[in-house]
Amino acid sequence: MRIDVADLKKSPGESIEVELSSHLPDLEFQGEKLSFDGPARVFAEISNTGRALIVKGKVTGALKVRCGRCLEPFSLPLEVQLSEVYYPADDEDFPAVDPSAEEAQDWIPFSGNVLDITPEVLKSILLEMPMRFLCREECRGLCSFCGQNLNRASCTCEREEIDPRLSVLKEIFKN
Repeated sequence: MRIDVADLKKSPGESIEVELSSHLPDLEFQGEKLSFDGPARVFAEISNTGRALIVKGKVTGALKVRCGRCLEPFSLPLEVQLSEVYYPADDEDFPAVDPSAEEAQDWIPFSGNVLDITPEVLKSILLEMPMRFLCREECRGLCSFCGQNLNRASCTCEREEIDPRLSVLKEIFKN
């Protein structure tokens, strides 16, 4: 996701609105490769402060994931906020920014007239990922004995609910 900022760099105090749509690369999350279900869209406003370019907006899209309970694949809708500050690494139109200054420690350097916001879009998505994916809150998951998806049908397993810490006592009482 690349944005031409040549004109904006020349106009301190000005801002532009952009709408981008692009296919993003797969994400690595908790040891799994996750792919996007279609293109991601970015709606953002880019402002020139005179020292840096501020990008604020939102990212929407969907990821192909597997449910943490029933293991069925589903599409997880995403809507995350994007807020980044870019400073020109070496540009005579902008005053020099000391990247070690406290205010600029989280700023991102860029060169030329194009901002590539793809890495920050991916970072924003990763930061907003849930700990576990659920196809729906009421998902019943899989039977721990036979593996039947309990959302589709009930299983015929006989279950005796025993706390595993107390299973030794069951063996004692059998004798």
